[in-house]
Amino acid sequence: MNSNKKITLIIRSLSGGGAEGVCVNLANSFANQNWQVDLVILNLQEEAYLNRLSNRVNLVVLNTNHARYSAIPLLKYILKKKIKTFLVFNYELAVILVILRIIFKLKIKIISRNINTFSIKIKKFEEQNFWTKYIVKTLVKYFYNKSDHVINQCQSMRNDLITYFPKLNDNSSIIYNPLPIHILEYVKKYDLNQIKKKNYLLCIGRLEKQKAFHFAIEAFSGVVEKFPNLRLKIIGKGSLENELKQKAFDCNLEDKVDFEGFQKDIIPYYLYANGTLLTSIYEGYPNVLIESIALNTPVVSFDCPGGPNEIIKNGVNGYLAKYLDINDLKNKISFLLQNKFDNEDLKTSIKKNQINDIFKKYENLVKSFIKT
Repeated sequence: MNSNKKITLIIRSLSGGGAEGVCVNLANSFANQNWQVDLVILNLQEEAYLNRLSNRVNLVVLNTNHARYSAIPLLKYILKKKIKTFLVFNYELAVILVILRIIFKLKIKIISRNINTFSIKIKKFEEQNFWTKYIVKTLVKYFYNKSDHVINQCQSMRNDLITYFPKLNDNSSIIYNPLPIHILEYVKKYDLNQIKKKNYLLCIGRLEKQKAFHFAIEAFSGVVEKFPNLRLKIIGKGSLENELKQKAFDCNLEDKVDFEGFQKDIIPYYLYANGTLLTSIYEGYPNVLIESIALNTPVVSFDCPGGPNEIIKNGVNGYLAKYLDINDLKNKISFLLQNKFDNEDLKTSIKKNQINDIFKKYENLVKSFIKT
């Protein structure tokens, strides 16, 4: 193994989010190309993707509950392992690495992956606890742009980041998210044209404010009269579960909306859905859209800040609805249910999300920092 081909990926956890899925996907890809790969996480609480991690990836668990407690364990890890290049999937952890580098004069390179629409995420820190509102927000605003490079998941995210941090204009790039390997393998193995849909719409994500699934329930209530046998399935867990169930009850939909909880295997849900809905207030680059399209299920999404308008081609793989416009969302759902989509068009629309091409871009970027 080439002694220069060493990389450490750092993320908070292996819970079932989009960033965690991409992180595991890339860690496995580096390992498969004979890199020495460490994946550093804070803890194994609520892990969902451990079984997806290649045994060629060395998992390092810091055994801390929060990023703010990780500075000393991270410093010990850096001094012991002498890894020089880091790919970080978390704002706070990127900032901690930057601060450690400054204080201890560490010769490390920090490549940060921007995981959301940055300017909106910063504002959302205001709504959280004292530590996040005053400490985390301040540190992220001051230190995040001192990363050596920031990878954005789409053009919209990069534009937003540079507006906030103009100095990152020369130190940032765009690399789209890859489709998960297990989905690609499924698509190769099975003939998706044989799948018969089961008359439901699908929502997948955390049951939190950002995902705004109450809009999906409200829009669903406006189309179910026209499609009386249609159901809505919501996959995920979060603090708003009871509130969303109440929303379904208030719309007289309690017998038509299924709350499925968190699911490790969501491929069957995608396969048999008539369409997947995304009603987020803001996004990074929503993996749920490309995963759904890859499995021959078209999508409807608000044209929210983030990547939906760089994924969706109207009438080809789904429809974009005007941002936060419930009436337009209803109309676009109706269009989706009434129109047929060509499976080859669906497949072609996400060619840019193939793992081999995406990984090569990551690898070339990492190599450029190893040489410096």
